[in-house]
Amino acid sequence: MQIISKIDKAFVLFYSLLIPLVGLLLFFFSGQAMVLIVMPLLLAFYLGTALRKPLRRLRAVRTPFPHSWRDFLISHSAYYRGLDEESQQKFERDTVLFLSDNSITAIGGAAVAWQTRLLIAAGVAIMLQGRPQWEPPLPDGVTVYPGMSFDRNYRTETGNIAGQAPERGPLLIAEESLKRGFAEVNDGRNVLIHELAHFFDREQRKTSGGSPLGSRMKSNETWAGFFFREWQQHLQQGSILASYAALNEAEFFAVACEMFFERPGPLQTAHPELYAVLAGFFNQDPRRVLPDR
Repeated sequence: MQIISKIDKAFVLFYSLLIPLVGLLLFFFSGQAMVLIVMPLLLAFYLGTALRKPLRRLRAVRTPFPHSWRDFLISHSAYYRGLDEESQQKFERDTVLFLSDNSITAIGGAAVAWQTRLLIAAGVAIMLQGRPQWEPPLPDGVTVYPGMSFDRNYRTETGNIAGQAPERGPLLIAEESLKRGFAEVNDGRNVLIHELAHFFDREQRKTSGGSPLGSRMKSNETWAGFFFREWQQHLQQGSILASYAALNEAEFFAVACEMFFERPGPLQTAHPELYAVLAGFFNQDPRRVLPDR
């Protein structure tokens, strides 16, 4: 994640120049002195609005990363432990940037423990490690449910839903399942990564689902075409992926992402082509971070 993207910088610069220019032209043609008073106020209002998020992010990254947070990540995130010092600093930066921007609340807007908030941010930081220009596609934030699961009517401690990624609305996550995903590092399952993957998959399909995968593949196969083929192969032959991957293409991608970030070695051995596409998409090779997984 970045303090401010290049596109946003360009827009801020453009309008910062445009507003005074328009003011001067209006004054030149109208001769109204009031224009010279209104335009600086308008410029100040615009800059205050446009720079609110970058300034908030800047304050966040300038605040020292708490020792208690670092100790917690070392204890609870195998991925974080496997990073070198420079990459850990980037991980920490993405963590605080995400937390500075995004709403993470319990049901009804209640507060969530810092440990839970940190695990959610850590999941985001894992997936963004190789893509510093990315923004997590979570405009509505995250809602945390107590216990291991909830049902389709969103009643807690019933049903078998550990997480949900609706197209509109916040990401939903069951708190105890979230914790288990980070605690059990050898099962290839992490509900947070699974649900985040749905957001990234939808975004990719909307922006370039019909575009060739390019250098990630030898052919001109598209994102949608590749994952349809991989899903069909899983249905016909099975694989090391969890059985839930058979449900549909979206679940296949999400389950593959769980394996990619938790057990990259076995995934690369069993599905080298799939692994290569994921490595290209996320711009990282988790085998370097988790060599023993």
